Amino acid sequence: MKKLCKIMVCLLCLSLMLSIVAGCGKSQQPNQNSSGNNEPAGEEKQVWVVGTSPDYPPFEFVDEKGNYAGFDIDLIHEVANRLGVEVKIEALEFESLIASLKQGKIDAIISCMSPNEERLKEADFTKAYYNTKHGILVNPNSDVDIKAIEDVFKYEFGVQTGTTMAAWAESKIQEGLVKESQVKYYTDANAGALDVKNGRLGAFIVDGPVAYEKAKELDLKVALETVLENDENPGIVLRKGSDEMLEKLNKIIDDMMADGTIAKLEEKWLKQ
Repeated sequence: MKKLCKIMVCLLCLSLMLSIVAGCGKSQQPNQNSSGNNEPAGEEKQVWVVGTSPDYPPFEFVDEKGNYAGFDIDLIHEVANRLGVEVKIEALEFESLIASLKQGKIDAIISCMSPNEERLKEADFTKAYYNTKHGILVNPNSDVDIKAIEDVFKYEFGVQTGTTMAAWAESKIQEGLVKESQVKYYTDANAGALDVKNGRLGAFIVDGPVAYEKAKELDLKVALETVLENDENPGIVLRKGSDEMLEKLNKIIDDMMADGTIAKLEEKWLKQ
């Protein structure tokens, strides 16, 4: 009997000690429902992860110091400053940006991306922050002669996958104006420009400022500056249903247009 009492006393003591330890452990755990900086629930994230495809100078690229630079990069940093958040740039292939946004890997996209019917089913776009034109890049030492947009149909030409230029090319294939074999698709705009340089491609269609940048870099020529039919201008891209953030960003874009900030960025990055 005494032995049984001793066992019971020991078990009681052990139970008491475990309760004390567990209590101490709980007191050191942070509240999972609160943020580290005590911001109220519902506030914008302190760090805003923004996806881009940094192969598109002068909009987005990696400079000689290894930093992200360009018109879009400066613009998104100023937008974030006015929102009161910090930006973390996430480099991705252009074609994977919307998928990454939908999966929650990034919070927004800035990559000279324009809305179209398919994209608007998957994401929300702010109002345009830039009125774009397109440039047709050719090698001045080739016999490629382009004076009108229809002239590209005589040659093999390239576009970047996932872009409005690619959608335009696909529509021309469906209309029977160009053969599918004539259109080459590139995940990287730099590769398309290099193929023009090396004579493997007759022409490459990109946004105008990118065409001029590549012409300067690779001794190429912008044969034609044009606006593709049914094209839209680029905006900042958010997950579907981001109505509150969309309203804030549209207001910031309006303010940046009105106070000359966007004009200054255009002068810095886009004027040839």
